[in-house]
Amino acid sequence: MLYSTNLTCLQCLTLAIGLAMALPSMASDDLIDRIEADFINPPNEYRLVQYGLAEWSLERYPTYGIGGFMAFFHGELYQSGDEGPERIGPLVDAAFERNMPVWLADDFGYPSGMAGGRVVEENPEFEVRGLTRLAAEGQGESTVAIDLPEDAERFVHAVRYPMVDGTPDFAQGETVAVEPNRVEATGSNGDWRLDAFALVIRDRDTQAQSTMEQFGHSGRYPDLMNADAMERFIAHMHAPILERIEDPATKVEGFYTNEPNLMQLHWTPEEGPFACLPWNAGLPERFQEMHGYDVLPLLGALFEGEGLDARRVRMHFHQTVAEALTDSFARQIADWCTERGIASSGHFLLNEYLSMHVACYGDLMKFASEFHVPALDIGIPNPDRFGTFPYQQTRFFSSIASWKEHDRVILLLDPIIAGGGLQRLSPAMPLLLNSTNMAFFHGANLFTSYKPLDARPDGSATGYTEEEYRAFNEYIGRIARVLRGARRETSIALYYPIAMFQADYRPSNRHWPQVAGEYRDRQEAWDRTEAALLDGDLDYHIVHPEAVADATIRDGVMTIGSGSFRYLIMPQMEVLPLAILEQIEAFEAGGGTVLWVDAKPEAGAYAHEDAVLAQHMDGVATVPVENLTGIIERPYDAAFDLSFAPGPTVMPVARFSREGKRIYYLVNRSGEHLEAEVTAERSQRITVLDPVTGAITDRELPTTIEIDAFNSMLIMM
Repeated sequence: MLYSTNLTCLQCLTLAIGLAMALPSMASDDLIDRIEADFINPPNEYRLVQYGLAEWSLERYPTYGIGGFMAFFHGELYQSGDEGPERIGPLVDAAFERNMPVWLADDFGYPSGMAGGRVVEENPEFEVRGLTRLAAEGQGESTVAIDLPEDAERFVHAVRYPMVDGTPDFAQGETVAVEPNRVEATGSNGDWRLDAFALVIRDRDTQAQSTMEQFGHSGRYPDLMNADAMERFIAHMHAPILERIEDPATKVEGFYTNEPNLMQLHWTPEEGPFACLPWNAGLPERFQEMHGYDVLPLLGALFEGEGLDARRVRMHFHQTVAEALTDSFARQIADWCTERGIASSGHFLLNEYLSMHVACYGDLMKFASEFHVPALDIGIPNPDRFGTFPYQQTRFFSSIASWKEHDRVILLLDPIIAGGGLQRLSPAMPLLLNSTNMAFFHGANLFTSYKPLDARPDGSATGYTEEEYRAFNEYIGRIARVLRGARRETSIALYYPIAMFQADYRPSNRHWPQVAGEYRDRQEAWDRTEAALLDGDLDYHIVHPEAVADATIRDGVMTIGSGSFRYLIMPQMEVLPLAILEQIEAFEAGGGTVLWVDAKPEAGAYAHEDAVLAQHMDGVATVPVENLTGIIERPYDAAFDLSFAPGPTVMPVARFSREGKRIYYLVNRSGEHLEAEVTAERSQRITVLDPVTGAITDRELPTTIEIDAFNSMLIMM
C-alpha cells in the first residue's frame, strides 16, 4: 500500500494525471519536479504519526489519512498468553506492509526511565535521590546538633561556615564529620552556621508519582545520572521490545522517550518538606574532573548566595549534572540505537522555561542534542493565547538539528497542555492548524499526536470526521514534503544563555510553576530578545556555548553545523568563559558582528579568567534589545530578495534553502482571509505550492496570494 488515504474519484483522477505528467521528470534532479510527483497525496513518511498500534488502528488510521504509528508495547511486554509480547512482531510487520512508519515508545507510564518501576524494584539503590540542606546557627564555642528528619534517608556531608554580616563565608567552610542520623559541631569564635546535607528518596510529590493511577506503574523512579540504572532501563524496555521484531533497522524508525528528567521538582501545589538538588555519589568526583576544585566544602552555595563565587559554584554544579545525565541517559541510549540501525528521539519537560532547562536537565540543549532526532511537545492554545503563546520554544530543537546536521525535528501536538487539559482532547481544526503552522515556521517537520478520533460520552473529546482529519494529514504532509531536509536561511546566531540560569538556580520546595516564576525577570529578558527578532523579520538559530566553542571561524563567518552566521547576539550575559570570548574576538576580527544585549560579561567562568576578560571587555558597548532591528541589516543571502506584506506580526515568513532552491513559508496568523502581496526589485517567476489543495502554480511577480485564516503557503524559486 503506497499511500494511506482513501481517495475520492476526483482525487484519483487528479493524482493519475499528475503522476502521468510527472513520471518523465521523476528521475530529474529538480526538487520541484520531485515534490510535484507526490504533492497532491504526500507519502506516509511526511504525515502525522498517531499514538497506538493495534489491529484496529491498522485498519482505521489509513482512512483518516494518518501516516504512521507511535507504538506503546509495555502492555504486551509485561502480559502473557495471546495478549503478550508475541503480538509485537506481527503488529510491526503489518504496519511495515502498509508502508506506515513505526516509532517505539520507551515509557511504561510517563515519565520515561522507570520501566513501570522495575528498574528500582530490581535494585533499590538505583532510586533517584535528592540532596537537601538543613541548617542551624551557633556562636562561639557552643555545640549545635542536627537530627535527621523522619522523611530523609541519611546525612552525607556537613560543613561549618563562619558568618560575616549575617552571610555564610563559603570559601572558609570546614567539613564536619557526620553520622547517618545526626550531625554535631562545636564552634570556636564568632557567629557560625552548621549546614548538614542529607539524601531524600524522591518517592513522593514528583511527576513520577502523579501518573501512577493513570498508567498503573509503581512511581519508583531511577537516577537517570546512574549509567548502571539506565543500562537496566534499556534491558527492561528497549531490548525486549526490539528482540520481538525481525529486522528492526528496516521496519522501525527508532525509540521515542517521554519527558525523562532529574525528578527534583515539587509537583503538587502544597509546599513539600524539602528543597532538593540532583545528587549521586559520583557527582563530586566528576565535578572535580570538570572544574578542578572540590565542591563538597562549597555545598552551601548551591542553596543560597548572591555573590559571584556562589553563582559560579552553582553554574559549575549544573554543568556537571548535565554532563552526567547526558552521558548516562542520552548518549547511552543513542549508542544502543545506533548499533541496531535505528534512531533515538523523544520530547522533554517544560522546555519553554530556561530555568526548567536547569531544574530538569542541568542544560536541556546539551542533553537533547545527543538524540538523533530532536523533539518536543507543544500545546494547542485557544485563540485568547495566540498572541502570547511561546511557539518559539521549537527553536531550541530545530537549532539543535542544525547544529548536529539532522534533517528531522519531531513535534507532538499535545491537546492537553495550554488549552483546556483533559476536557478538550479534540481541539477545533483552526486551533490545530494554527499550532501546526507555527511549529513548521519555527522548524518542526515531523508531527505526532494522540488526539481522540471519536467523541467521548463525558464530553472530553468531540472527535473528527474522516474527511477533516484526512485533509489535516494531507496539509501536514505537503508542507513536510517541502520543508524536511531544508536549511533555515539566516545569518543570525542567538547565544543560549543557560549559564546565567544555572548561576541563578536554587532548589525549592514550592510547586514548579512558582519556581519558574522566581526567574521571571531573566526569562522575560530572553523572551523580549526573541520577540524583537521575530517582530523585526530577523530569523535566527539558537547556538549552544559548546557549539560556539567548537565553531569554525573564517572571514567573519561562524559556521556551526549546517548554519553560517555573520551576527552573534549575546543576551544578558554577565559571566562568560574565556574560551568563548576568544572565539568571539576571532569572529569580530574577521568582520563578524557581536551584539551584547542589555549587559556585557564582567567575569569569567573561573576566577583566574576575570582579569583577562575585564581587560578585553573594557570599552565594549551594550545594545538595548529594542534597537536590534535597527542595527542588523538584512540577515539573508542576497538571493532571498522577495518582499512581503503585511508584516511579520500578521504574516511571518520563514526562509529556507534546499538543493539550491529558495523556499519561503508564509503563515496567516490573522484569523481572517489574507491577501499577501509578494514583490521583488526585478521581474521573476515563482512557484506557489498550496498545502490546502495540493495545487502547484507558477506566477510572475509582483503578485497577490490569497491565504485563508490559519492556513499557510509555500513559495519556491
